[in-house]
Amino acid sequence: MFRNWLTLNDPCLVCGLVFQREEGYFLGAMYTSYVLSCGLLTAFYVAAVALFPTWNSILVALAAMVPFVPLIPAVHRYSRVTWVYFDRAVCPSDLSAGAYEKLRLGEASKADPHR
Repeated sequence: MFRNWLTLNDPCLVCGLVFQREEGYFLGAMYTSYVLSCGLLTAFYVAAVALFPTWNSILVALAAMVPFVPLIPAVHRYSRVTWVYFDRAVCPSDLSAGAYEKLRLGEASKADPHR
């Protein structure tokens, strides 16, 4: 799905699915990213409280951020992948496709009539 750590292939190299279906398509991925981030930060905070019981809560929160920061690109990727899987499970057809995707699909079918 991804060309490198942060850039999506558009369309998918295997199935041809257009990922940039419409403006705001990945808004749901932002919510998914928020949930993943909250879960990870909570786990890191609880671990930091257990490791540093005498520290004040601000220092514990900063200590919890240290292992989280390198995971931000992974949270970004998994939230987008999770959102695409959820969207395809809810609406597997292209009925909900935006105008941009329908235009690209139309252009692809003109270029390849057997598609």
